[in-house]
Amino acid sequence: MKKRTVKDFIALYTLEDEEKLVLIQSGTSADKTFLDTFWTAHTYALAMANVQTGQVISDRCCLNWPLTDKEREAGNYSKRFAKGQVYRIKARIWKGEPLSEPQWYVTEVLEEGVPCPALEEIWAEYTKPILLEDEVLGILTLDREMSTFDGICKWMGKEVRISLDVELEKKASWIRVTNVMKKLVADQESWDKSLRAMAAQKLTPLANEWLADNDQTDRDSEKDPITEDEFARRILLTEFTVSPGGRFTAWYEDDDMFWGHVIAVDGTLKKGPVDADIQG
Repeated sequence: MKKRTVKDFIALYTLEDEEKLVLIQSGTSADKTFLDTFWTAHTYALAMANVQTGQVISDRCCLNWPLTDKEREAGNYSKRFAKGQVYRIKARIWKGEPLSEPQWYVTEVLEEGVPCPALEEIWAEYTKPILLEDEVLGILTLDREMSTFDGICKWMGKEVRISLDVELEKKASWIRVTNVMKKLVADQESWDKSLRAMAAQKLTPLANEWLADNDQTDRDSEKDPITEDEFARRILLTEFTVSPGGRFTAWYEDDDMFWGHVIAVDGTLKKGPVDADIQG
């Protein structure tokens, strides 16, 4: 198969440059395209406006441009656009079949910080805090970048963080994840025991391996093996995360049994705790 080149990327877009105003929504990432033959940078514009009139002509769209290996390694491409800023750019529209979001190839950045009341109004509305108030979970605040509702709840007499992953445009997903967390809180004594038991069952043998390794480097401090009951008592719950599908993870500090790694216990309401591992 013929190796694809940057020329093949450019050929996906029209030949004519168009001047547009774009309101940058997110940071910039890079990945390989065309069978891993070259790098392309991507960022998203929350909206696009006409340069002459300042009127909004497009909702969210993707801005792309090719990178050389040298440009990608230098990393300066990630600073080309700043979130929340309005830019005047030259770009070419995707000429293939319509995609879920308009795709533009950015050929030149002409100006940064361009005044545009229509786009500024969109940004003000976009960044307005969205709060979700719940009688059990308290006040949760939307993190738009991460698509999560974040907050604090009481668990076994202590405060733990909660982060509920949602699909922003689907309110049903908001209800689903809050219901999962509320059911965990409602039966927290039972869940606390079962989550700790899963962590202890899966990870106590590994903790003793780490303990043995530590003892080999410091033979004057040999310790008794860690029991499952001791393991379950020592770990400290700090956070719950819930995915849009309803799967949740309880996150624990390890009390240095794994030298500062984090312990994650996964589960569902239906199956209970299903797995545990160390991360970080």
